[in-house]
Amino acid sequence: MMAQDLEKMTYKTISDLYAGYPENDERAIVFVNRYIEKAKREHCLNKQIIGYEEAIFYTKNVNRKLSYADSAISVALQAKVPNVISRSYLGKGIIYYYNKRQYKQALEQYLKAYQWSQNSDNDYQKNKVIYHLGMVKSYLGDYQEASGHFRNTARYFEERLKENLNRNIRLNNEAGYFNSIYRLSNCYRNLGRYSQEDSLIDVSLHKLKNINDHLLEYGYLQTGKGVQLLRKGNKAEALKHLKLSRDILLNNQDYNSLTIIYYYLGKVYWSQENRTESLRYLNKVDSMIHKFHFISPEISSNYQYLIADAKQNDNVDRQLYYIDQLLKMDSILIADFPLMASKIYHKYDSVQLIKDKQLLKKKHYNFNVVTVATVVATLIILLITLDYRRRVKKKRIDIRYYELLEKMRKHNDLFETAPILSNKKEPFSPEVIEDIKAKLKKFEDQKQFLTKNLTLPKVAKMFGRNHSQLSYVLNEHLKMSFTQYLKILRIKYITNLLIEDKNYLKYKIHVLADQCGMSNRQSFSAHFLEINGMRPTEFIKKRLKEIED
Repeated sequence: MMAQDLEKMTYKTISDLYAGYPENDERAIVFVNRYIEKAKREHCLNKQIIGYEEAIFYTKNVNRKLSYADSAISVALQAKVPNVISRSYLGKGIIYYYNKRQYKQALEQYLKAYQWSQNSDNDYQKNKVIYHLGMVKSYLGDYQEASGHFRNTARYFEERLKENLNRNIRLNNEAGYFNSIYRLSNCYRNLGRYSQEDSLIDVSLHKLKNINDHLLEYGYLQTGKGVQLLRKGNKAEALKHLKLSRDILLNNQDYNSLTIIYYYLGKVYWSQENRTESLRYLNKVDSMIHKFHFISPEISSNYQYLIADAKQNDNVDRQLYYIDQLLKMDSILIADFPLMASKIYHKYDSVQLIKDKQLLKKKHYNFNVVTVATVVATLIILLITLDYRRRVKKKRIDIRYYELLEKMRKHNDLFETAPILSNKKEPFSPEVIEDIKAKLKKFEDQKQFLTKNLTLPKVAKMFGRNHSQLSYVLNEHLKMSFTQYLKILRIKYITNLLIEDKNYLKYKIHVLADQCGMSNRQSFSAHFLEINGMRPTEFIKKRLKEIED
């Protein structure tokens, strides 16, 4: 955009171009950059800081957020306004806390923001910094000091609400109050001051009149109420409040708080012996930890439940996985938050967990060794069995092959005419029967059986007889059906060719089938096996080997 175009546009005109975009929507950045460019050209430090803060809001890349935060701090230091400098350091701390999950770095920025806020007359800014200091100290496990911060901010925001404020300022102060009360109740719970915790939750829910104005804060308080009821043993009511909180937080995409909700839902269902639902939520926690890199001391017991279930089901792989996850979480908590170390070791013995892990690995290794040995033994038995069957089959084929050769070399008549008993009365005259036999002999000698698609009526017509007469001679004198008769002729014919002419041994099975009048290789192979006691492939293989030898 040209310089003269920027000069014509007001800051509001430019901000209106990106105001409609949601948080982390990079499409807004092109307009935010115009805002920053205009502020730089006009040497307006305050507008530059606003532009960088807008860039932090709209950019999705966390490292770019930090870069914009550094720019805001740099310009704020030039402006030399304590309140603005404090706000800029606070903004950078928030990125470290919520986006990068680097809590020590967040604390460093919050402390700088706090120091600069002391020189400011903006009490709202001071208490905003104090609130965030309480957040990070609470997370680090310093609940005693964090509770002091939240008491101060709750007191400040409550006093402000007595003033005649415009709607937006009132809503901001109400949000500050309810958030402070919820965080303070968490500190009291971790300090074992349950009566104070319960009182704060109940009073806040009573004071929160307009839920729609503070739906997220209402969700937080529902979490507190659910945890309170769970502690008192009222599981059914606890579920109602936790589920309500779950829906609100899911809709607002507050995944850190949602992870904690999932943990408590899993815990409630576990206590109700509803293992299926419990594991569904406990595994959701594991998934959220991986996806959002969120670790909290409050949910560390999540893996103890999962380990217990895997152990009960004798699932070694899952036990090892969950133990690894728990030890990994503990190492982060202990390294980053030394105040949590004693609590972690108080809950369970990490040394014992490591021993359990080693024993499980050993057990798993032994199991794998036994499994491999079993598989190997099974394979050996299988190979021996297959080899035995192969040798038996080979021997059977050898016997059938030589029997078949011997039979073919004798050149005996393919069919023997069955004797007719003298007292049996023939339905047809002797002349008809002898005529059909003679024509069958001619049918065989002239290899008319090689014609495809032959049927009993077709052959009978060829003979000048009806199909009943032909069928009778075949069934009574040759003791076979027409189909069997045709099958034998064709298979014996092709077998003879395979024996006498080695060129036929090179033919594909479907070609051999075609040569003997059969339409498909499957029928040919089945008929060859039926007549000769071996498949054509086996016969060809044996024949080729014999020729080579």
